[in-house]
Amino acid sequence: MKWYFASRTRHTQKLIVISKFLESKGETILSDWIYIGMLTPFEEHKQKVQEVAVHDIKAILGSDIFVLVSDPKGTDMFVELGVALAKHTAQLQHIQIYIVGEHAKRSLMQLHPAVRHASTLQEVFDDTGIEYSDFEFPDLT
Repeated sequence: MKWYFASRTRHTQKLIVISKFLESKGETILSDWIYIGMLTPFEEHKQKVQEVAVHDIKAILGSDIFVLVSDPKGTDMFVELGVALAKHTAQLQHIQIYIVGEHAKRSLMQLHPAVRHASTLQEVFDDTGIEYSDFEFPDLT
């Protein structure tokens, strides 16, 4: 399956660990933004930011599983959620949409019927059939 993770950049290193584990299980990770590094302030890196934005939209549209790591703050992750919901609504192809964590019900779109809520990433792995007995989950709170 092809996975896309949306999150605040403060979780980047943890998402790299999770991505490498999933890749070891034969999964594909499309959220390669985690390897790019900080581009803030965005206006000072406008060309690269635009390239990443276009690439990330395509990656979300190409994903089978979209996981948003909830947070009380953030902006881009909510735009990414909107792209995943648009893919679902347009029925471009099947996509499973998850929001993980305690801040998963703060907005109208987070309560869209296509969204599955999970307290932990382990629940997402259980739901998607990923065997994780040999993996120590990083704290995403």
